[in-house]
Amino acid sequence: MSSVLTALAVAIIFYLLLPLSGAFTVRHKWRLFRKRIIEASLRNEVSYANPDRGRNGPAGSFSFTGELQAIQDNSTIWLSNGRVSVKAEVHGVRLYLLPTSRSMEQEGRLEENKEFIAQDMPKRLSWERVYSLTQGSGVLLSGHVEVENGTPVFRNTESEPLLVIIYDGKKETILRRSIWAGRQLNEYWNSLTPLSLITGSFFLFVLAFIAFRQPRVDNTAVFTAVLSFIPSFPFVPPGLFLYFIFRKLWRSGRSLRGERDLLRLVLRNHNYEEFKSCAAAMDAYKDAGIRNCSLIDNSVLMNLPCRVYAEQGCRDSGPPEHFFEKLIIPGDPEELARQCVSRARKMEFLAAASISSGFIINGLLIYFILLWFI
Repeated sequence: MSSVLTALAVAIIFYLLLPLSGAFTVRHKWRLFRKRIIEASLRNEVSYANPDRGRNGPAGSFSFTGELQAIQDNSTIWLSNGRVSVKAEVHGVRLYLLPTSRSMEQEGRLEENKEFIAQDMPKRLSWERVYSLTQGSGVLLSGHVEVENGTPVFRNTESEPLLVIIYDGKKETILRRSIWAGRQLNEYWNSLTPLSLITGSFFLFVLAFIAFRQPRVDNTAVFTAVLSFIPSFPFVPPGLFLYFIFRKLWRSGRSLRGERDLLRLVLRNHNYEEFKSCAAAMDAYKDAGIRNCSLIDNSVLMNLPCRVYAEQGCRDSGPPEHFFEKLIIPGDPEELARQCVSRARKMEFLAAASISSGFIINGLLIYFILLWFI
């Protein structure tokens, strides 16, 4: 009995507790990333008038979107948006590289988020690991700004880490791309998972080896051996089929959570106009896009009542205009967001049930095969 409990304890610690602790950590990190990009969209953009160039010292929190002009001393970058130049000290800063956005920029007025980077996420790496960054690359900055000899300087501080996002394509898509893609593909598979699985499997294999060396081999040895094989279960038939079902369901849940966050973006603006149908709203707002979700079929979309959120940014002061959108939402975005969360939880529950069934089936199969051989 003690051998069984030891094997179970090792399996629980290395197959569940350690990877799940990493899962909560990465989910928190990506949630913080999405929060910071939303904060950046609401901050005043550096301009000629703001901050005051005549006074050296701390100036507050700002954002800036521009193109890379030069790299100085390997730790300072200069950016320009055609009107204003700023510099940023990026030593020790973590950067985010947004996935490409070609499909997003080719869509019509109806957003097609599922066609864009469905299985990708921003790359997160330190400045010291950036080996090539070409002149003209798009860069978004958000954080603490100080004025030095008339030049705004973004600095990384402990209380306010500097947000740096490298992107290609149109700057108008930065916010949407960051919110849609800014989440882990699979929280269970994180930086802790590979080492944890290898370590747990090795310990269990050693315990099984010791048990098989005993004069009388019992079910405990077989049970321990089965536990040591658990990391390979998703890739062995018949559990392999259930693993592919798990992946599909998990992708659906991830997409639904992305739709939830995109729908809630418009709630930054409390003013909206109601229309009897999306078709009427499209006629009234020729430059407004439609943000739908997978809960609503596109075939009935144009006949549904909707809301139009016509957010406005500022060109010369205040939050930058490229972070604000004119959007048609089919219904109440908060209610749609709640429905997306509910559906996402169902998909994730079914995904967990699918992968668990695969583990059980493969575990029992290997268990009886080993019993037959010994």
